[in-house]
Amino acid sequence: MALAFVGTTLGIFLVLLCALSIASLQPTEVALKYNWLWKTVSEEIVVTPGLKFVGPFNDLIRYPKTIQTLEYNQAHHDLLDGRTQDGLPLILGLSFQYRLLPDRLRELYFTYENHVGDYENIYKLAGMHMITELATKFTAYQFFNEKQKIAEVMRNSLNDYFSKNLFASVESLQISEDDLPEAFTATILTAATSKQNITRMSKTLEAKRVEFQTSRQIAEAQANVTIQKAIGEKARIMQNGKADAAIIEAYVEAELTAYGKIHKTLGLSGEELINYIWYDTLGGGGVSADASTDKDMEMLVGVNPSAYISR
Repeated sequence: MALAFVGTTLGIFLVLLCALSIASLQPTEVALKYNWLWKTVSEEIVVTPGLKFVGPFNDLIRYPKTIQTLEYNQAHHDLLDGRTQDGLPLILGLSFQYRLLPDRLRELYFTYENHVGDYENIYKLAGMHMITELATKFTAYQFFNEKQKIAEVMRNSLNDYFSKNLFASVESLQISEDDLPEAFTATILTAATSKQNITRMSKTLEAKRVEFQTSRQIAEAQANVTIQKAIGEKARIMQNGKADAAIIEAYVEAELTAYGKIHKTLGLSGEELINYIWYDTLGGGGVSADASTDKDMEMLVGVNPSAYISR
């Protein structure tokens, strides 16, 4: 009986010992192996998730592997009270995201962890101190107009310090609230409105300038078209005039030649030649007459040309 009892007790003890030697790790966690009997921490950093055999009297001290957020806001009653470079009071509300560096987890534990999770308070206090100090490097006007730029400068500074001293990296930072004195805010808004109006009027002026330049170019183009049309019309009129003059000159020259021959052949001159020309014209003669047309006419000698009768 005694041996059976001892065996049973030993079996139960071994089962419990094995059960206590197994621990699980979630995919979002990283851990240190801790021996609570000897109060020691293994140098091994456990990063792969699943069931782990950690051995008797050992457990895992778990830390988050994912990005964590620290906030300073009204809900947590920890808005940051600071001043700008130009001395104006500033109430800041912001948040930043950090990630623990797994390869430096053991340093984090021995440096800041009297109790597991104490590092979070250290991070919050360090962030508060650095952010209020960094705020003094920027003017109130910059906080009003360059919030994103300021947030990036703060993130870089926090990341440098956290990486070197707090064993974490700062991934991003957002400024959610930056309360400046009401009088300053009103002045800035008025100035911004005036600047916007000036910009709008400048753009309107530039648009009108372009419109007028375009109208001028169109007018100049239309004027050039009108001038070219006038030059073309002038050339046409001149050409037609020269052609008409050449035709008339040819007719006159032909008439002179023809009547010159009549003068020599018939011996007509003076009034007789003029009468001949008159009757010849009335009868459809002359250089311009149609030679293919038969003409039926009578000439009355000694009759006044104005009394000429044709049948």
